[in-house]
Amino acid sequence: MRRCVVARRVLFVFFFCAPGVLAQQQNPPRFTDVTQSAGIQFRHVKANQGGSINLEEFGPGVCVADFDGDGWPDIYFVNARDRYNRGIQLKNALYRNNRDGTFTDVTDSAGVPGTGFGLGCVWGDYDNDGHPDLFVTQFGKNVLYHNNGDGTFTDVTDKAGVGGLEAGIFHSGATFLDYDRDGKLDLYVGSYVSMDPDKQRYCILTSVQSSCPPAVYKGSPNALYHNNGDGTFTNVTRKAKLFQPEGKGLSVGAGDFDNDGWPDIFVANDGMRAFLFHNLRNGTFEEAGAATGMAYNQYGQTMAAMCISLGDYDNDGFLDLYISDFQESSDHLWHNERKGFFTEVSDSAGITAPTHYVLSFGGGFFDYDNDGWLDLFIANGHVYPEVEQVSPTTKYKQHNSLFHNERNGKFTEATVTEGIAVLPPRTGRGAAFLDFDNDGFVDIIVANNDDPPALLHNNGSGGNHYVNFKLVGTKSNHDAMGARIRVVAGGISQIREIAGGGSYLSQSDLRANFGLGSSTKIDLVEIYWPSGAKQIFKDVSADQFWQIVEGNSQIALQPIKTKN
Repeated sequence: MRRCVVARRVLFVFFFCAPGVLAQQQNPPRFTDVTQSAGIQFRHVKANQGGSINLEEFGPGVCVADFDGDGWPDIYFVNARDRYNRGIQLKNALYRNNRDGTFTDVTDSAGVPGTGFGLGCVWGDYDNDGHPDLFVTQFGKNVLYHNNGDGTFTDVTDKAGVGGLEAGIFHSGATFLDYDRDGKLDLYVGSYVSMDPDKQRYCILTSVQSSCPPAVYKGSPNALYHNNGDGTFTNVTRKAKLFQPEGKGLSVGAGDFDNDGWPDIFVANDGMRAFLFHNLRNGTFEEAGAATGMAYNQYGQTMAAMCISLGDYDNDGFLDLYISDFQESSDHLWHNERKGFFTEVSDSAGITAPTHYVLSFGGGFFDYDNDGWLDLFIANGHVYPEVEQVSPTTKYKQHNSLFHNERNGKFTEATVTEGIAVLPPRTGRGAAFLDFDNDGFVDIIVANNDDPPALLHNNGSGGNHYVNFKLVGTKSNHDAMGARIRVVAGGISQIREIAGGGSYLSQSDLRANFGLGSSTKIDLVEIYWPSGAKQIFKDVSADQFWQIVEGNSQIALQPIKTKN
């Protein structure tokens, strides 16, 4: 993060004194915190000794996948470690979905506690055996767990060759993607800064000792690992022309921004220009952040960029871009102009002013009310616990933000009306989207620093319809990462791209959920597979969970086991 700042507005006043709030509060909230009733007892511990440093402040992430194949999404939480030899026992946690609104901690039986100070995580079936594998980014050596298909995992980090760089490297976001479209998932791993033990730990920011901004540390390069197809990976970062030793990446995302059918890589850097690695379709990339207009904000300034989210918020068939930023810098929304260029539209879209007084981390695009237009959720929280000593109106723990898409290029804040504002403030970090109860309305899981997570259930009010797709690749990678789905219903054309990573240190459910508004039938479904194949289905029923297997002419219901 760039600096310790002084805010000028109290969050509580901002949220609860908006015009018309008293009348709006008569409606029941859409989102309710069901963490405790769901049986999730995990708590992140930053494990600081005295004042915390940014390594201890920046986690954790959270990632979602159906690891046991029962059709119900499970959740993996990342935790820190005791780096001061105090005997504090900490571990990550895997929670299995019980199919009745509750979860069970199966970390020990599954064998996925993590092997170091955890930061982020992603899932991906790298060996195409039908079982999602788990990669965890850590301080120092990372870990790759192979899913054995029987509820257990095996640490295959050394065999696979994806442990990462030397000790002292602060690894961050990661994503699986098939960058060369050979049918096997490759792995791109972000790296923030080098934090050797003898490096400076604390700085004086606005007269108070606190953790240091990124400018104090040297950047460290990210890494691209090519999948060899035999359980091993090869580091091809330099070969692919991706080596950027000065990078300070926090989040990474993959998406085809120019609709050429090949996944590109986005990197949110802290305090320096953002990267967009354009896929040249020959195994190499070209850094095009500045050329495409997204390397800097609209004023030509660098960002304290945390979250990457790609989504077509205006339904024009091209992926737009959202990046979160530091308090008093506001968040950023770019419109894809279809010609290989983005234009920042944060002001006209209405997100600049509401995000000015929060420090934003994970989240991004999702359609919470199933009206067919992507909305925005953002997890907020400061990184300097001492900030309130400098300015009592600047809060360390903050409320999250929710924005509704008004279908005209503008967003309005719905933090109060949908129940987000009444939740306790937290130091929000990672966030992921999932439909944990398979009711057709997308829920949210937020990973909080030094606090329990928040599982926010979407009560589905409003009566809008939906459709959910799970794609299974055959020639393409099994997870279908890089595939694009186009749905036409009710006069609206929508797209979703299957992608890992994104948000902040996190990953959402790979199933694609589409809101349909009042439509009860989908006129057209088009699937564009990474292999180059295309499939078309017509007159598909709404309010169903469908599975599409590459090359299979018949659409089928997802195999979802009955509730317990």
